[in-house]
Amino acid sequence: FASQSPKARPIVSGEKQSGEELPSLNPADTADVVGTCMLASEEHVDAALGAAVKGQLAWDRVPADDRAIILNKVADLFEENSTELLELCVREAGKIIPDALSELREAVDFLRYYAAQSQRCFGAPEEMPGPTGERNTYGMRGRGVFVCISPWNFPLAIFTGQIAAALAAGNAVLAKPAEQTPLVAYRAVQLMLEAGIPCEVLHFLPGDGAKIGGRAVADPRVAGVAFTGSTETARLINQTRAHRDGPIGVLIAETGGQNAMFVDSSALP
Repeated sequence: FASQSPKARPIVSGEKQSGEELPSLNPADTADVVGTCMLASEEHVDAALGAAVKGQLAWDRVPADDRAIILNKVADLFEENSTELLELCVREAGKIIPDALSELREAVDFLRYYAAQSQRCFGAPEEMPGPTGERNTYGMRGRGVFVCISPWNFPLAIFTGQIAAALAAGNAVLAKPAEQTPLVAYRAVQLMLEAGIPCEVLHFLPGDGAKIGGRAVADPRVAGVAFTGSTETARLINQTRAHRDGPIGVLIAETGGQNAMFVDSSALP
């Protein structure tokens, strides 16, 4: 793999798309071109949304046990392709090897955890108490299409966790990775599709956050957004969704991860 030059491309309904091509650089050595990425367009966003709205209905009807089997298969494929994923985490995201190993383990944990949660929460409806002559049941189902926007610092783990959670709950996904780390995200999506996630349900849209992510989150067909990044961007997403027509959507935002740090002379640089 080290001798190859991987190329990421938008994937809409299982088909690779073309677009403006940019290099993806190693942040520890910017002379090292890890590979290239073709950027998604606004037309790709629209096409992905149209397919995802239709695909989600069928995916939501897939039994939770079957969705769990597919997510566990993705976890198996991540482990089987660990060398490739680790190299991408090291070269594209600038991670040291122990950190890349932890990242891969976390991604696999997310997949297996949400597979189990799918079975626990989305199985057969529960019988509810009710008056004689009535039968009341309680069950959970998917909300629709989710836009998942992930950060560069956990390009495999958070990227995978957002998608796995949405898929486990019966939602379709438009996945928008960080601009700095499209190659590892692209390979992850390839493995997800290989495991059996329907191509109408998972779409890969690398590109500019404002152009691609902004168009997706503003669309009234989007039922929810999962975002990890800056507080400023999360507020912008919240405002964008508040001004659109349609039902109130979900925003799951993980932000503000800037902590104070005290460093003494014994710390490694």
